[in-house]
Amino acid sequence: MGKLMCLIKAAGIALFLASCSLNAAQAGEKGKLYVVGMGPAGPDLTAPRALAVIEKADLILCSPGMPKKFAMFGRYIDPGKVAFDPWKEIFGKEARALKKKNYQQWLEKSEHHIKKVQAFLVQSIEKGKTVVLMDGGDPCIYGPSLNYLLKGFDEDLFEIIPGMSALNAAGAALKQTLTPEDVRFVLLASASSLLGDPPGKQDDIFKYLSRFETTMVLYMSLKSLNRVIKRFQEYYPLDLPIAVVYYAGYAEKEKVLRSTIGSIIQDIKKMDEKWIGLVIVGKCAG
Repeated sequence: MGKLMCLIKAAGIALFLASCSLNAAQAGEKGKLYVVGMGPAGPDLTAPRALAVIEKADLILCSPGMPKKFAMFGRYIDPGKVAFDPWKEIFGKEARALKKKNYQQWLEKSEHHIKKVQAFLVQSIEKGKTVVLMDGGDPCIYGPSLNYLLKGFDEDLFEIIPGMSALNAAGAALKQTLTPEDVRFVLLASASSLLGDPPGKQDDIFKYLSRFETTMVLYMSLKSLNRVIKRFQEYYPLDLPIAVVYYAGYAEKEKVLRSTIGSIIQDIKKMDEKWIGLVIVGKCAG
């Protein structure tokens, strides 16, 4: 009961601080941009302070899927506050097709779009607006806001509200610590960072990592897992545990597939989901 009261008090303090910050903007002072980590699933895994900022925001930038997630949990984002989808020109269907066809053209269009978004943000902040940029998971762990939209943006104009990463939700789903006593470090990576972009021989990376007891957490790697596993098989024992946590944090959709380096390629063929899954390699996945 004591712990529960402490949590309630902490949430109340967070809400109060967020309200004070937002009220200052509404009083005619300079506005502010909040980059909000929304967690891996929906508002049930989003920090109270983040929810308070979203509720008080004047303008919201988010993907079309974010309001739908909120609605699933009985909470709603005012559609009148949603300015636009900041990701469409970078990650939308047409943008992805252009990236495959003409990378340089995609890059130029993305950079032009980013400049427009940043100009919009600066103008809104100067008008005293509180702007929320919603980022899935935690913005500082493979978050697109910091990797794309806010590159070179004035740090004094925005604040980051951290969120739970899929990493945390996946560890909870495995019911294991990601840092067992004999693990030297936890490595966060992606298929492109391990294989190279464009893909190529990266013997030194896989060979070097195989010397250490490591927990490897692979983001955005499910589609390229076949190529990654083939490289692992050259240097790791085939019985090394590996797990894929599908829809980490989604109470109704989360699934855990446990396997080994030698069997995972066949095992993932049985699963319907081919994109949303976090890959964990190491003893903790067993």
